[in-house]
Amino acid sequence: NLFGFDIALRWYALAYIAGILIGWWIVLRAIRNPSLWSGQPPATAEQVERLLTWIVLGVILGGRIGYVLFYDLPTYLADPIQILKVWEGGMS
Repeated sequence: NLFGFDIALRWYALAYIAGILIGWWIVLRAIRNPSLWSGQPPATAEQVERLLTWIVLGVILGGRIGYVLFYDLPTYLADPIQILKVWEGGMS
């Protein structure tokens, strides 16, 4: 119970977090390795971090939209505000 919210850490959340962090680490290592590039690397570390923000947002929104569309669309069409209740679970 954190700040009045019941927060459960689910296995797929751990998989998302691990995948994003490992991917971020791999990309940062790659752009810092000059032997991989004939000139400058295609991005800076700052650009990769900005991209990471959008990736996280896309994973959360995409996972929720996928769940809504494929698993319980009639319920969410009847009460669309339920789509925003991500703390109740439902990611694909």
